[in-house]
Amino acid sequence: MLDVYLFVTPWGEQCMNSERVMMDFVHNVDQKVSFQIVPMLNMQIIQNYLHSAANQNYRSYNDLSEDMYHMILDYKAALFQCKRHGRNFLKLIQNEITTQNSPYSKELGTKIAQKANLDLTMFETDRRSQLAQDAFKSDQQTASEMNVSVSPSAVIFNADGDDCGILVEDFNNSILQQICQDSECPLSDSISFSHASVSFPHVL
Repeated sequence: MLDVYLFVTPWGEQCMNSERVMMDFVHNVDQKVSFQIVPMLNMQIIQNYLHSAANQNYRSYNDLSEDMYHMILDYKAALFQCKRHGRNFLKLIQNEITTQNSPYSKELGTKIAQKANLDLTMFETDRRSQLAQDAFKSDQQTASEMNVSVSPSAVIFNADGDDCGILVEDFNNSILQQICQDSECPLSDSISFSHASVSFPHVL
């Protein structure tokens, strides 16, 4: 079984693209996959987004930090209802913020939760709960333990073998070629695909 962690910025086009690429990968490998999308939040991520061309809504570091944090708590609350609902919630709210340029708000989170068919009573209870805050802290600790500092980054382990793994920073579409076909990659012998047509751009 493969354990896959995708560490992303709470929102942004690059991270949305990496999520789509990794979902395609997860759906097409033969192996059973445990897959987690982990939003990261640190000073560098906030500063990078604040000063990026994609930022059209925020001028204050504190406002952006607070909204990213609350969006992550909303995502954790959605995950409590099931992984599929959580990922759907994340996709929908990222699209609203990144593609539609909507600033995050508690009302937006509620609207997206409804669109994602979540139990709204449970969602409203969980989104600011200690359980959601602890889940956020646990994710940040996981990122620290795996030495992840760049977003997006992928960490992939072969849980069935000798727990070999690889950390790929600035994760993107093309990097999967190295993971899947590079003979020097520690996971190259651990991954096979259900469909022979599945391929990724070659990286030399």
